[in-house]
Amino acid sequence: MSAADLSGLVPSVQGLTCAILDDDEINCLTLAHYIQLDGSLQLVATLTGSMQGLDFFSAGPRVDILFLDVEMPELSGLDMLRLLPAPPQVILTTAHENFAWEAFELRVADYLVKPFTYERFLQALQRVAERLHAASGEPLC
Repeated sequence: MSAADLSGLVPSVQGLTCAILDDDEINCLTLAHYIQLDGSLQLVATLTGSMQGLDFFSAGPRVDILFLDVEMPELSGLDMLRLLPAPPQVILTTAHENFAWEAFELRVADYLVKPFTYERFLQALQRVAERLHAASGEPLC
């Protein structure tokens, strides 16, 4: 399935907000590029550490989707996620497959192993769209 085919599957994420939390600049730039290519999400913040992420979410600004790296200094992305009282839909982005069980327990929407393709990114957005529509009771377009 091509990227064009997949992008037609995610119209329901149109207008949703997102944030990137990753301590690696290249990974942040890659995600920001994918978000721009997709065109349906609004990138609200790019955060470079878990403590900055905690500050962001405790100060009130919220997003619909958080692209979250796992391995970061000070506090892992998973530990930060455990501290959030009402986390958004989370798509984990990590270079390691061994965090999948913890991710499953934390009910993340998807788990992207770096480096991931644009097509795989779109599949993760589709999963978020399905979750949001299931929660709202509206039919998926």
